[in-house]
Amino acid sequence: MRSKLFLSILVILLLSACAGGANASTAIPTVMLAGNPASTPAPSLGSGSGVTASGIIVDNQEAHMAFSMAGNVKLVNVAFGDQVKAGQVLVQLDDTTQQTQLDQATLALDELTSPQAIANAKLAVTTAQTDVTNAQTALNNEQYWQNNALIQNYYANYVIAKDNLDKAQTAYDAAHVGEYINNANEAAAYNRLYVAQQAFNTAQYYYSLYSQAPTQNQMDKAKATLELANAALKNAKDYLAALTSGSVPAGATGPDMLVLQQAKLAVQTAQQNLDATRLVAPFSGEVASVQVSAGDYVIPAQVVLVLSDTSHMHVETTDLSERDVPKVKPGQAATVTVKALNQDLTGKVGAISPTADSLGGDVVYKVTIILDTLPPNLLAGMSVNVEFDTGQ
Repeated sequence: MRSKLFLSILVILLLSACAGGANASTAIPTVMLAGNPASTPAPSLGSGSGVTASGIIVDNQEAHMAFSMAGNVKLVNVAFGDQVKAGQVLVQLDDTTQQTQLDQATLALDELTSPQAIANAKLAVTTAQTDVTNAQTALNNEQYWQNNALIQNYYANYVIAKDNLDKAQTAYDAAHVGEYINNANEAAAYNRLYVAQQAFNTAQYYYSLYSQAPTQNQMDKAKATLELANAALKNAKDYLAALTSGSVPAGATGPDMLVLQQAKLAVQTAQQNLDATRLVAPFSGEVASVQVSAGDYVIPAQVVLVLSDTSHMHVETTDLSERDVPKVKPGQAATVTVKALNQDLTGKVGAISPTADSLGGDVVYKVTIILDTLPPNLLAGMSVNVEFDTGQ
């Protein structure tokens, strides 16, 4: 049976060959099968009505949240999928130590700013003002030694005081005052001698002070004393202003001001440490991941929660060729086809990356498309096709 079939095929082939030799100009038709891939022309990117590219849905903000300190998780206030508001506390560490430190720092600052402390600051200002007056007087005394009329006046006082002292001494000696005062005459003699001696001492001091030129060291000392008194007065006034919410100049100094600033800094630092025990939502969004539970121990920079801004999303292209990116401009209209939803969305080009990426050996650029509307079932990470309207 097989032999007969083989002979039949052979005869047909021989006859076909003979016929071809008899009429060489007749071409044998080629049969094309429907759907043959080799026969379908490949689409060219950017041809037709616009430039096309692939892309992905991206949320505008995504926070991978971690603590800046180590500690035990006290509370986890959210779960996967929860919608949260900006400022909401999401996760909290045990804050016992931090709260105690803040309380102690606050008490210390309250003591420094108490009514008693303010009263002492006011007293310090008046004392400093007196010191300035005395220092100025002392400097004036050093500077006015060249005033001849003043020197003559002090010398006259000295002469008078010396004469009065001599007379009082003579009267005292004549009264024969013994170890004890026995009568009014002796008492009067003693009193006149005492008063005359005090007056003479004062007159002698001022005459000596103004009649001798001060040394350079004395002048420098008097000036330095006045400068120090003025600086102390300024510091006292600045400190009082700081305690009473007054105007304090920048760079105010002084030991009291330093203590006050350190106390305020201690409160600020303690408050920051307490705040660091809480993870607060930086924006409103959806909890995309929670990776800790109450009681867990966490270390700094360990991601414990991921927050996604699902109400604001955009498209980023992944394979826009360098050949097509010159055809794309900011503000240009684009159509976005979300594959998972089988839905077309409209939008506009927001930005074009100034730097290139490499994809399979090709140079590509990322382009951002701002969507006009967001479908309720749109999720970050969904793949899309983008067609840019180039007007062709």
